[in-house]
Formats: sequence, structure tokens, C-alpha cells
Amino acid sequence: MRQVRGTVNTVELIGWLGDVPEQRIFPSGARVCRFNVATKHFGARSENGEREIETDWTLIEAWDKLGDQCINSLHKGSRVRIVGSLRTQSWEDKETGLRRYKAFVRAEEVLFLDSKANANEQDAIETSDEDEEVPF
Repeated sequence: MRQVRGTVNTVELIGWLGDVPEQRIFPSGARVCRFNVATKHFGARSENGEREIETDWTLIEAWDKLGDQCINSLHKGSRVRIVGSLRTQSWEDKETGLRRYKAFVRAEEVLFLDSKANANEQDAIETSDEDEEVPF
């Protein structure tokens, strides 16, 4: 990952896919695969003093060949390691006229952490029951 001198923009996440990845193909031929990754962290303490576990969802974009690998190898519940950079997009909401923002991670590396056996088992589970929760 090339950095601009004097700045660092590197994100590393290990988590689970919350849903099936989606691919979009642009008229130029460029391809992007988008998916959300869930990560967990300790939050505030509950009334009884126990630490709450909270989930953060991060949108991931993988482009072209990396995106093709993701769309072919990942599924709901897949465990992945993502290395990339934090990006933002802004646009004007057509209905309200307000400025809207979206933050996401542009993946530069995606490591598939599920074994082939686990992936095949997950495919069988998804086929039998599409409404199952993500396994955390």
C-alpha cells in the first residue's frame, strides 16, 4: 500500500460477512464487489457490571480481480481478514438536498480464513435455511 508522505491510512479488520457479497459491473468493464464485515469489541458495562459486547459493521469494497475472488469465495458467515484504506464518499441527497457521507474500506488484501470444509458446510446450511443469523 503506497502512502502519501506524512500520512497513514491503513485499516486491518478480521471479522465475519453479514450477508452474501454483491458484485456490480460498470459500463467501462470495471467490477466491484461489496460486502459488510462484522467485528466485535467491548462496550460499556451493564447495570450488573458485566462488559457488553458490541458489533460494528464495516462496508468493504474490493475491485476487479480481487473482487472476482471475493464474489467466488465468500458467502454469508465467511471469516475474513481485510487490509485496506479508509475512504469516504459524499453526495447531495436528491430528496432533502442535504449532504450525505459514507465511509468504507477499499480492500487491497483479502485473506479467506475459512477452511474449504467449513465453507462447504456453510453452503449446505445456507441452502437449507436462508434466514439463519450470522454465526458469531
